[in-house]
Amino acid sequence: MNKEKMSMLNSKNFYNEISGFYGKMIDFEKNLELRIDSYKNIFANPGRVADIGCGIGLDSIALAINGHSVTSFDPSPDMIQKTKENAIKYKVNIKPSINSFQSISGKYNNKFDYVVSVGNTIAHLSLSELKNAFVKIYELLKPGGKAFLHILNYSLIIRERKRINNIAVRDGQVIIRFYDFAKTKIDFNILSFPVNQSKNFKLVQTIHYPHTKKQILFYLKKAGFTKINLSNNFSGGSLELKSSKDIFIEAYKKQLL
Repeated sequence: MNKEKMSMLNSKNFYNEISGFYGKMIDFEKNLELRIDSYKNIFANPGRVADIGCGIGLDSIALAINGHSVTSFDPSPDMIQKTKENAIKYKVNIKPSINSFQSISGKYNNKFDYVVSVGNTIAHLSLSELKNAFVKIYELLKPGGKAFLHILNYSLIIRERKRINNIAVRDGQVIIRFYDFAKTKIDFNILSFPVNQSKNFKLVQTIHYPHTKKQILFYLKKAGFTKINLSNNFSGGSLELKSSKDIFIEAYKKQLL
């Protein structure tokens, strides 16, 4: 059945809509191996981890395989259901919770050694929401705890103005990710359809907020974070705003005196 273009969706409803093919879109198996290897170095000591914006559980599962105790948060019930199914598939224990940055209970404050939010999650937050999210991450961490975050390098995306982000063809399905550019935001679109059945398409749209390096550093410091490191990949490569596709952030909560 053909589905015409939908209205702009919030992140919860957007990810509910794409949960069925999200694993194909991100090449789950390939990226799981990358995450397992990378997190061995990023989080050398097993601990308690909050994965915020967990999606279908890619990072959560990699962390659990590496021996961490993982609580997975996502506002999308359908994505959380996929996380549960993937946890069973990979035989790991994960504590899933339907929550966004804004709704995570205070009972979790000071409970986590690490907080992870990878996969461009913070791009779904407005500037005021980003400020509050960094405060929430700081509250969740134990003293000395580490946050590991990721966002696309929107300075590069806006400068190049390439509308096509990615085209994938997997298991008989075409998945196209592309942008519409506006002054203060970017509309992020996903078009999907079966191979040779382009009329039977699905198109969903949500907002990305193109947060800059300067804004991210400002609000991290304002939340109380220290020892903030930026890189362009999981291995800690040098960040070059003119060419790096991604921004990875490590930030630490102050130790108690």
